[in-house]
Amino acid sequence: GTFTSWNCSAFSASSTPSYAQREQVVRNYFDGVNKKDRDQIRNCFSTEAYIRDVCALNSSERAVNPDDLADRCMEFLQAHPDCKVDFHYGPKCSHDDNWVIAHWYETGHWTGDSRGIKATGNPMAVEGQTRFLVNDDMMIERFTVTRTFTEWEETLQNL
Repeated sequence: GTFTSWNCSAFSASSTPSYAQREQVVRNYFDGVNKKDRDQIRNCFSTEAYIRDVCALNSSERAVNPDDLADRCMEFLQAHPDCKVDFHYGPKCSHDDNWVIAHWYETGHWTGDSRGIKATGNPMAVEGQTRFLVNDDMMIERFTVTRTFTEWEETLQNL
């Protein structure tokens, strides 16, 4: 897919955002991943965001700092410098609420050392589905992820 760069926080909250505008916030997040742009990733999240990673060891919803989210994403991208995200479906905003759904996939190779873990050079192909709650300030406030893990993530969990 083609991404359009867009500042998540540039929207004026004087009116209710459209479905397309909420979808664009999520597209901008994934665009930041593809560009390896930490600030673009970070600026898509509200100052207090909540994540539920259904496949993680701790699958309960927890508060996360946007800077920590961006840093974790950059550690992943350091391990997978040629990572590319694309979509099987979405991002598409529900017309019943403000949740945006994306069925995404990432491809690349584990060619970078990150978090003290040596690269193997192995190919990487993972996918997942994420629900993003985009608030009226055009920021991601909550998200729930169901996904597969890369070899690097599996190694990191076992440290």
